[in-house]
Amino acid sequence: MNVKRFIGLALFTWLMCWTVATGFGPNPAKTSPVVQTSPRITVQMFTPSEVVGQLYPPLTTTTIDNEYDTYPYYEEDLFAEELRDLPCAQWFSTAVNAGWPNDVKVLKTLSKIMMRESACDPTACSTSDSGRQCRDYGLTQGNWYAHHVWWEQMGLTPDDMFDPYTNLNWAWLLYSGREAKGQCGWQPWRLC
Repeated sequence: MNVKRFIGLALFTWLMCWTVATGFGPNPAKTSPVVQTSPRITVQMFTPSEVVGQLYPPLTTTTIDNEYDTYPYYEEDLFAEELRDLPCAQWFSTAVNAGWPNDVKVLKTLSKIMMRESACDPTACSTSDSGRQCRDYGLTQGNWYAHHVWWEQMGLTPDDMFDPYTNLNWAWLLYSGREAKGQCGWQPWRLC
């Protein structure tokens, strides 16, 4: 190939690239390049002391009184008809507000746990053989021996576990934490 021809072809190619890159006319529109970015999601980690006081979100309640239903429902929680006759159904609104999903299969299993562990009594207490008041506490019977360090880190006392919302919120954290690790969330209640 001829050197002059090569240099001319290279110069022509460079001019074409420059023209395309800067615009096609004597007065090209000045545009800024558009940079596509994905939304940024940040996750904030809390220390146990920062979690204290955040256990009770504000809720609005509506009571529906008719010949069939006399317990309070939360407006945002509507449950499948097949769940209404299950044991411990009165605690489903509290459970969903405490983090549990409004899912028929999950709530059926949670109903079995609450019935088996506490007979749906939020003040249920399994007597301890070591001089403590209780070994297991509340609706889901949180075990003091297995979880007292975690409760302390969350700012909870054993008596807090008698509160239905606190107990169900803690049970949800236990269940969902295990599921997030690829483990069976129901294992603490021996359902796996």
